[in-house]
Amino acid sequence: MAPANPQHQGLSHPTILIPIEARQGMTRPREHRQPSYVNGNGEPGAMPPFKPSRQPRLLSVDEALQYSPFSSIVPFTPDIIIPPSADTIGSGPLFSSLVDQRAAYQSRDLLDAEVTRTYGRSPLAQHALSTVKSYLDGSDLTEFNFKKSSYLTDHRSNGHISPGRDRKTKLPSLSPFANMVLDSTHLDNRYPTPTSPGLVSPKDGTSRKRLHLDRKLPLTQIAKLPLTPTTPRLITANQKAFTSNAVQVMTTPAIDSQTNPGIKSPMVLIPPLSAGNKLSEYKTFHDDEPLIHGKKGRVEVSAVMINTDKTKDQRAVSDQMSNNLQTLLQDIFEADDRTTSEADAVSSTDASSYFMWIHQEGVEIRTLATDKLVKLDLNLQKVLAAGRLGDISIDDAYRLQKVCERSLMVVRSTDLSIDAAWSVDQFSAWVQRAGIAESALRSARVIVKIMVGLRDEEKVCSEEILQNVVGVLNLVFTSCVAPIVEARPKDSGSQIFELASPFKKEIGQLLYQANRVMKMLVEVLNKVDIAETITTALEFFAIRTLFIENAQTEKESILGIQKFEGLRRTAMDIITGIFSRHPEQRPFIFDEILSSLQKLPTKGQNARQFKLSDGTSIQLVSALIIRLIQTCANPAHNSSKGVKRRRAITRRQSHSGSSSDTDAEPKPHAVAQREPSEASSDGTANDTNDSARGRLLREANELSDNASKDAQYVVNYFVQRAMTASKSGDQPHRHLLDMFAEDLISVLGHAEWPAAELLLNVLVSYMLNIVRVKSTAPAKNMALELLGMMGSAISELVAGTQALARNLDNQDSARSGDLRQMFDDYVEGRLQNNDIFVQDGPYRLVLDYLASTHSDGLPTRSAQVFYLTQWARNIASISSSADPKENVLVNHLLSMLIKRAWNPSDCHTEPVTKAQCRLAYNLTVLQMNFCRRFGAVLNILLDSISSDQTTVRTRSLKSVTQMLEKDPSILDRAKNVKSLLIKCAVDASPMVRDSTLMLMGKCIQQKSSLEQEFFKPIYSLVNDPTVSVRKRSMKLLKDLFARNKSKEVKVIVAGCLLQRSGDADKGVSEMANQILEDIWFSPFWKCSENTGIMTIQDRLALKEQMEIVISTTRNGDRVCSALVTLLRTLLGSDTKSAPSNLKVCQLLVSTAFESMIDPEARAEGLEQNHIVQSLTIFARADAHLFNSDQLQHLQPYISNLSNAEDFGLLRSVVIIFRCVLPVVPSIQQSLLRDIQTALFKNVQKLGKTELNEVAACLWTMNGILNNPERLVKLVVSVIRHLQIYKSKNMPDQSEKDIRSARKCVQIAGAFGKHCDFEAQLPGFREALAPWQWGSVSGMIIDSIKPFTSINQPLLLRLDALHSIGLVCQSSPHHFNDLEVSEIFQQTLTNGQPDVQNIVLSSFRDFFAMQESQAASKPESSQTDGPAAANGKLGGSMKASEGDGASALIAQRFLHDMLFIALSSLDATALAATEVIASINRQGLVHPKESGPALVALETSSNSAIANVAFQAHGDVHQQHESMFEREYMRAIVEAYRYQKEIVQDPLGFRTSPYTSKLHSTFEIIKTSNSKYQKKFISNFCAKVGFDVDKLDLSGAVPASLQLSRFLLENLAFFDYGRMDELLYTLTCMERIVANTGPGVAHSINTEVFHVRVDAILGTSEESGPGVEQATSLEATATVEVASQRLYQLTTASIILSCVWDTRAYLRRLYGLSSNQAGREGKGNGNGNGKAKDINKAPMRIPGISGDKVVGSIAERVGSLGSHEGMLKQCSAFVELLSIDHEFRVAAEGEEEAAGRLRTPSGDEAGSPLAMSGGGRGTGKRKRSSSVAGTPHKKRGRPSLGGRKSSRKSVEEDEEWE
Repeated sequence: MAPANPQHQGLSHPTILIPIEARQGMTRPREHRQPSYVNGNGEPGAMPPFKPSRQPRLLSVDEALQYSPFSSIVPFTPDIIIPPSADTIGSGPLFSSLVDQRAAYQSRDLLDAEVTRTYGRSPLAQHALSTVKSYLDGSDLTEFNFKKSSYLTDHRSNGHISPGRDRKTKLPSLSPFANMVLDSTHLDNRYPTPTSPGLVSPKDGTSRKRLHLDRKLPLTQIAKLPLTPTTPRLITANQKAFTSNAVQVMTTPAIDSQTNPGIKSPMVLIPPLSAGNKLSEYKTFHDDEPLIHGKKGRVEVSAVMINTDKTKDQRAVSDQMSNNLQTLLQDIFEADDRTTSEADAVSSTDASSYFMWIHQEGVEIRTLATDKLVKLDLNLQKVLAAGRLGDISIDDAYRLQKVCERSLMVVRSTDLSIDAAWSVDQFSAWVQRAGIAESALRSARVIVKIMVGLRDEEKVCSEEILQNVVGVLNLVFTSCVAPIVEARPKDSGSQIFELASPFKKEIGQLLYQANRVMKMLVEVLNKVDIAETITTALEFFAIRTLFIENAQTEKESILGIQKFEGLRRTAMDIITGIFSRHPEQRPFIFDEILSSLQKLPTKGQNARQFKLSDGTSIQLVSALIIRLIQTCANPAHNSSKGVKRRRAITRRQSHSGSSSDTDAEPKPHAVAQREPSEASSDGTANDTNDSARGRLLREANELSDNASKDAQYVVNYFVQRAMTASKSGDQPHRHLLDMFAEDLISVLGHAEWPAAELLLNVLVSYMLNIVRVKSTAPAKNMALELLGMMGSAISELVAGTQALARNLDNQDSARSGDLRQMFDDYVEGRLQNNDIFVQDGPYRLVLDYLASTHSDGLPTRSAQVFYLTQWARNIASISSSADPKENVLVNHLLSMLIKRAWNPSDCHTEPVTKAQCRLAYNLTVLQMNFCRRFGAVLNILLDSISSDQTTVRTRSLKSVTQMLEKDPSILDRAKNVKSLLIKCAVDASPMVRDSTLMLMGKCIQQKSSLEQEFFKPIYSLVNDPTVSVRKRSMKLLKDLFARNKSKEVKVIVAGCLLQRSGDADKGVSEMANQILEDIWFSPFWKCSENTGIMTIQDRLALKEQMEIVISTTRNGDRVCSALVTLLRTLLGSDTKSAPSNLKVCQLLVSTAFESMIDPEARAEGLEQNHIVQSLTIFARADAHLFNSDQLQHLQPYISNLSNAEDFGLLRSVVIIFRCVLPVVPSIQQSLLRDIQTALFKNVQKLGKTELNEVAACLWTMNGILNNPERLVKLVVSVIRHLQIYKSKNMPDQSEKDIRSARKCVQIAGAFGKHCDFEAQLPGFREALAPWQWGSVSGMIIDSIKPFTSINQPLLLRLDALHSIGLVCQSSPHHFNDLEVSEIFQQTLTNGQPDVQNIVLSSFRDFFAMQESQAASKPESSQTDGPAAANGKLGGSMKASEGDGASALIAQRFLHDMLFIALSSLDATALAATEVIASINRQGLVHPKESGPALVALETSSNSAIANVAFQAHGDVHQQHESMFEREYMRAIVEAYRYQKEIVQDPLGFRTSPYTSKLHSTFEIIKTSNSKYQKKFISNFCAKVGFDVDKLDLSGAVPASLQLSRFLLENLAFFDYGRMDELLYTLTCMERIVANTGPGVAHSINTEVFHVRVDAILGTSEESGPGVEQATSLEATATVEVASQRLYQLTTASIILSCVWDTRAYLRRLYGLSSNQAGREGKGNGNGNGKAKDINKAPMRIPGISGDKVVGSIAERVGSLGSHEGMLKQCSAFVELLSIDHEFRVAAEGEEEAAGRLRTPSGDEAGSPLAMSGGGRGTGKRKRSSSVAGTPHKKRGRPSLGGRKSSRKSVEEDEEWE
């Protein structure tokens, strides 16, 4: 500060000299607004051009105070107290509406009309005039004498008028009566002045208009204006001062102290420039926005110097804009005055151009025209942007608001609601009314703009006007916008959609204007203190706007999705503004947002419409919540009662200390409510470094704790509601939590949303706690899913950061290198917190980037402060006072944190790029708490894999899989992952196994070395009983086949897939076929198209593929059969790729022949027989794959038969010949003859299997060569030998003769089956004379029959029966022969299993041929020519004969076959089952004859038998459902017998896991309707019921008890498909106990325990109800009861107790409460009373196994082993039927003698049971509408148990889980 000039020592005020150097070094407080220049009229005006003046310039105290060392002294002068003004708006409106106002003015209008008509001479006018004048009589008026201020008097005496009071003051136009009163009244109630400013005497006849001066004229021109009566005298009086001090900035007129000695205001005189000073050394500083400070018209201009960036042209433009606005306002006001004063206002052309008249309820209201509103809005916007809105007087601004308010009043009285029943014309009329609403919104925008520009003036910031604006906005949105937005083309709003679609433009404009008004209201919220009522209304409006459901597609939206989303975003800004400025509203805002979350759409793209900077989208609500949490770290704006007080605080805190960062603009709200000493800019003025660090920590902790508490509140709201909801339920909270978490993850790497990390950290803490504590399985599943999601997000963030670091490699800047090094240190675990928190580290880079590239709006500012708070908290927590650099950083952060703003640092020579900012921000996030929890998340997921709850194990596996996809290094860090997966691969739960396979696949993808460890579990699960597991296993095997180079692995994979190609599930088989085609054939499609261009690699690949096929066929006949089926499918006409597959197969066959011929071309270990065996598969699949040249290579293999291997080759070659010869067109005859000769030569050497193939081949070749003589000779020779052996006693013959006889029998049977010799009958007659048979086949059978005798050797007998069966298959009429039938009958009845198997196999093959023929009839009927006759059987079968034979076999041998099937588990039983199934498929017998057997066979432990029976049962049930219904109970009993006698396991379940033995039957039952199922359950439960006196007590365990146990165990482990099935089952079991239990309990009491009724009553009278008995029931029992009776009663009690145990187990397993386990139709599946849930599948509670119920039943059955055990069981059963030591007798009706049991309320297992209505009563009273309940009245009968009865404890209940 420069010393005072000596030449001004005599002045009464201090003089301050300010050289340019001092000015440049000064720091101007940013709180002070731009000064507004005050012209000579006392009004703000344009700054005139600078003209040097040597006159001393006076400054006011406020102006000079900032340069004075006495900044803490504020002089008090009288002018600080503003005189009272009548202009203050303090009361509400006189009229509530325009209608009331018009009615009140009706009398005045009538009086005006009377004055106009009679020129005031009418009696009415005179009377009214006299009445009014009486009120104006001064003698009757109260006179107020105010003490005049010397300051005010001096100023008025000098002609100065307060600029705020009389600027542009203009009298309104008076009505005729008012003019009459004015002219006739003479009162001098004002200060006597020569001439009122701006007015002339009304008597001079001149116009009363005021002279309007151009405020933008230079002051010199204003001073030269002639002094006229209409010119204020102030200009003349101060002309000299204005001329000489044109550049001075003043708040009062510049008056020299010598000429005006009476001025009392303290002034500061700036002396004129000395001779050494140059004008160029001085600068003029301009501010951006002049602001009219103070109230009631007093102009308070800031003394801050103005920046000189504006040129003279820019100032001229702003001057012109200000003049344009004022001219427009003057025109509007004059037009408004004319419309008020003129009688015919509507006809005024000039007025009509400014206003439009709206007729409403008989009243005409004028409002601004739309074009004028547009022009006015445009001019206002320009002036507001230029900072010149202060040029307008407050009165003009207020009047403009009142003019615009008329439109608001009109709209608020207008009905804007929409009716869907409207016609097009009615809707068009509504559109016109909506146009009025649009004009009102434009007016509202003008009103709000004035409030924003003149926000410190209470007069223009009227609460009433603002409330009208909000009300109109809410009305327009509720009545117009919301119905249009919610209308859809295909729902209830379709009519509105159709009506509004043609008016998209008009309605869209309404939406646009509403959005503009809302944006202006955002500015009002941020800059103006508004009333709480308005804030609350805005808050409700914004929240409602936020949760209006938008359309999902543009076609479903009238206005467009994005247009309305823009409105949502503005509503979000409104909520954020309220949240920021009004902390008391924050809890309410959070509650409203969170409670409205269920309105959010959870499906469709409209759920995420808030786009981020990188293009991704999140929910608007998620963005709002994050923004609100960030705002929590910012203190709220203080809503003080006046602007002055805030400014005083701000000014005082701004000057409380020096600061190195004083160029930052302090925010008024940022330092509010702080002590001055705490608000120092750098924190170092009065504090040491330790105290600064402590202050920093306190400040940061306070702000951070606020955000953390709100974040916990939000997350807790989401979590608590999501824990009780499911994804498939009606409540959306589970989906909302997932979407919220996904949104947080989406913005995790964005510096603009730092609160996302805090929310995620809170969320992960909640989830970890849920998993660690004892929570329900659904809650744990939710937590594990979210943990997997968040863990993956951390991994993805690391990967993204790594990519950013790599992208920065191309940048050579040192900053990029430092950031890359930091990330490398993080990856290697060397990065320390100190490296992150340094002064020039990542935190500062992020803050500099945000401050330099983003706007200074509230969202960005809140993000900066939140991020700054995190930095400050971290550095204050770890820093030490010993490091000077840290101390500097602490002080700097404290300064920034107090100011709540960040200034970009000047130390950076280069700007921070976006990539550097992202990398820096990611580095800081990776070091925060959320990312540090990655290890904990991974460990908890791995630990959950070993959980005892199935769903938890499944969910944890999926979550680990999700994380593994993002971070493969988990496999290296978590060493126990492999062992856990191998263990889970054999888990009892299919969900766990499926998830394990999925995770194994991901592991193999990330780390191929795991193939060997996971291969065995994967291929073992290809045979899993669950379809989904089998499919996933096949998918993994396909991938393994493609990646693996090991031939052994590929062979195993192919074998597994071939097994599944014949899967019972069609989807699995089709998938297996497709995979095999993809891995075996499709890779060779391209090379098969042109074999001439095949490369060596192609040939090697083909060779390798063929070797894999050959190796696969070595796995057994089952695999070979599956491969044949596969090839037929892939080569069939139904396959699109059949031609390509055919070519590939031909190439494979050619490759196989090459390997067969050339031993060197074979792979090691590959033998010829293996190759030929594989060729047979291709031949059986499609004979067209071979050619004649290839057949020639096979001839040598049928000539030389020296060992067993040669016989195997012969069989394979013969099969090839048999299949291929009929279709090869160009085969040589000589080759065929050579083959035929070789085969005939070796016939006697062949075994049974080879002989069958050779016979078929020779007959096929006979069709080509046509030489049957050789075949005839062979058969004749065999028959002659048989005739010789027939006469011998074969048991006495040698082994050689027996072998010879067997060979002859085999040859006769084989050729009798495959050859049709009927055409060669003459040859046979001649060779076997005398001929005594009717046919050759009959002759063969007769020749073999003697060897079927039981006296024949067993092997010979087996061959004979087999041969007869072969001949009968080709000639079915022989099944009808009496002798043949007798042979079969005797064999099936008394034969050994091996012999029976031969006969049954013949039947099975015959029925298979019949079914095959029936299936191919439509196809074969269209086939003509010799090809049809040259089949394998040569067309020798006749369909009619086969049908008759089938019926005969079914009718005659079915019972024998049923007996055999139900008598064993071996191959014979399997053959019998297959025959029974075939008989049922062909419909040869009634279903009831074989149905029970099929049900019993379904329970067989032989899976082959069970599968065949299941398929047959399903077919029968589907075709004869109603007919089969009555046989089910007999079938259930048969199944029990089968299990007890054959399987030797009378229990009704299987373990690992627990399944019902009748589960297959129940699965078939579930395919029927609900009525059918309930009837089955009812009959099933009825089998459990019994009569005590008729119980079957035979056996070690009573037969009745064993059957009941079998049935109950099946009921316990049935897989119920619908909730109503389960509820009905529970009801049936309750009825069993209710009907039988009371009688059994009574018998036990009277016969076993000898309890008498009189004793009970006596005890009740003495002890009262509920008194415990001293002895137990066991103690009261005597030996007098018969042991047989005790045994009988105990058996009955065991059955009933087991029923109750089963019921309790089912309720626990499915989580049924008492109200859910009620009667059918009253209970429901989910406990919410919705009937639709009854049809849903019941959900099992994870973790509940069947061990307890199985053990409980076994324990009860074991009680029969001792007398004490039986007494204990009887006592327990009696106690089971008591509640609170009492019996309850249900009064269900007079017709029911005994009450029924009611379901106890609670989850009891063996808990006390109420004896009340288990069924529906029909009596007079009904105790309860539910099955469950408690007694309504206690009886006087005490407990019979002798000990206190209580329900199971919680610990006992939990044992079931």
